[in-house]
Amino acid sequence: MRYMIHAAPSRMWYVNEFLIPSMLKQGIDEKRIILRCDTEGKGNLVSCMESFIWCGEHTDDGTWHIQDDIVLCKDFAKRTKENDRGIVCGVVIKDWGPNSSKTGIQPVEELWYSFQCIRIPDRIAGECGCWFFTDAAKRRDPEYRNRILRKKHDDDFFRFFLLEKYPSIEILNLKPNLVDHIDYVLGGSLINSERKREVNRVAYWEDDKIVDDLEDRVIFYRQQHEGEL
Repeated sequence: MRYMIHAAPSRMWYVNEFLIPSMLKQGIDEKRIILRCDTEGKGNLVSCMESFIWCGEHTDDGTWHIQDDIVLCKDFAKRTKENDRGIVCGVVIKDWGPNSSKTGIQPVEELWYSFQCIRIPDRIAGECGCWFFTDAAKRRDPEYRNRILRKKHDDDFFRFFLLEKYPSIEILNLKPNLVDHIDYVLGGSLINSERKREVNRVAYWEDDKIVDDLEDRVIFYRQQHEGEL
């Protein structure tokens, strides 16, 4: 069991000063945390698929993938350990599509857009990464090409892959959610700057005090490091 943090260079201050310490505080072994930072500027999509290939080549049964703009629930370590099998969607943004109400064991069609926190078996992740570079990226399908040109939509391609290669697989949409989405605390979305809604909190969250405390600490930290971030 391991955790992979997908990060952009501009968010490393949050990852190092807040996210990783919160993981360690819950008892997660530092050796089980893998950091993937897109230092080469390849973009969200390619860097994600490359990390999937890495997981397939360094299999550890499964990996919890989390992004750099989340905060953990109070029992994140405990609940990820309890649900460490198969594909587990640990989060869904509130009002983010018609299937946000579909919780528990579901057919793959009801997979949440959950890349802020998702568990993926390493074998499946590796297959998805290889499929993307050898097949999906070479297709003339405009639906694929437009997403690739935008250098994002990694969650879309994972969904495309599962529907094509594993159409009968079941997944778990986990309620309550394991993380909350707090990009608004960090300055807003890095890959969706055109997004009209500034605050995109998750649908099933029970730890508002954690978010309130984090907001205060981040504001103080940014004031102390003004001009550096």
